[in-house]
Amino acid sequence: MRMTNAVPMDMMDVAATPDEPATAGRIRSLDLVRGFAVLGILAANMVAFALPGSAHRVPTMIEDSFAEKLFWLINLLLVDGKMRGLFTVLFGAGVALFLEHARAKGAKGWWLQFRRLFWLWVFGSLHYVLFFEGDILLDYAVMGLFLVPILLVPRVPNWALVVLAAALLVWDGYGAASHFDPDYQMERAIAAGTADAQTARDYADWRGGFEGDTRDALAFDQRASFIDMAVDRHERDTPISRTIFVIVAYGAGYLALMLIGAALYRAGFFTGNWNAQKVVLWSSIGIVFSLFVALGVGLAIWQSGFGPATTYFYTYAWAPQYRLPMVLGMAGLLVVATPKLGTTWLGERLSAAGRMAFTNYIAMSVIFPVFFHGWGLGLIAQVSRWGIWLFVFAGWALMLGWSKPWLERYRFGPLEWLWRCLTYWKVFAFRR
Repeated sequence: MRMTNAVPMDMMDVAATPDEPATAGRIRSLDLVRGFAVLGILAANMVAFALPGSAHRVPTMIEDSFAEKLFWLINLLLVDGKMRGLFTVLFGAGVALFLEHARAKGAKGWWLQFRRLFWLWVFGSLHYVLFFEGDILLDYAVMGLFLVPILLVPRVPNWALVVLAAALLVWDGYGAASHFDPDYQMERAIAAGTADAQTARDYADWRGGFEGDTRDALAFDQRASFIDMAVDRHERDTPISRTIFVIVAYGAGYLALMLIGAALYRAGFFTGNWNAQKVVLWSSIGIVFSLFVALGVGLAIWQSGFGPATTYFYTYAWAPQYRLPMVLGMAGLLVVATPKLGTTWLGERLSAAGRMAFTNYIAMSVIFPVFFHGWGLGLIAQVSRWGIWLFVFAGWALMLGWSKPWLERYRFGPLEWLWRCLTYWKVFAFRR
């Protein structure tokens, strides 16, 4: 069965312009996929809330048990990097959509978008310093500044965007591999018994520092006040230094996924213009491929005894590249499912959570650190990885529970409304 070339009425409302209410012009598949992604991001972030420093990446830093390793592997297969990748693709699609609506209205879309990105950078900076060092909003705002000029180049074909994205992904993968490879090679030599005396000393110093940093992070999280943690984040990495680091170190990977999202939007992927059967087939192949590679990576790390250098190398070097088929596969299956799933209880609530993704993302970083940090209930490093999922389910229940009732009363999520007002520098109606 082929999906119609016209946008179905159950997938998109009347055409919108940039300064119209948020209920106009919504592509339901974007909302639904975004809702799925913001729930999934919580599953990744909750591990970072609950475990100190590098312990969220290397499970044996806190407890060397089969259960910890098993739930680490499940997270690697199903969550790690996938939801962030999905969110990044959607961000690129959203920027392309915003610019398209601005042109339809005759507005200066580039100027509005740059203002929008500036305020996102402000929100991301505050989120990073006050609540969560794993913030992605600042990263998106920074790399969005590079995305907008590319999308404004007249008559750039979608294939050119994809080719540029592929080149950026290769660059990003090579850079990450080069960064983590020296420590990985040292650890391999130690494990194989081929390291010379100097290498053995260097590795012992490196590993001692790695483990010491984790212990220090745990001790700090246990005793620090809210203000102490905010000051520490700012001193270690200010928003300005973080901005520079994003551009230099890993921004290419973000920009690549944004370009892919923009190309998919322009090609009608999110509005149902692609053949549904082919989308399901290729999406399934992509998901299976990524799962197969991730399983191989996970087993290699497990077999190495979760050496920290090996773990970091395998989970960062070329990881966004092998995750991409799964990211696009999840998006494809959700887009195809939107006409039916979107009308169900779950679909409506996922879509509502997606429309309030900004508010939901920040809200989870405000609520759940209270349970784990020393200035709150102090459960840091005291909850097992399977126990962390109980908090994830609670967060999902909150997002699915409050988003739809809120949007039945108000036109925007609280932060979505504030962001919109700051972008256009005028106060929009809030209540319905």
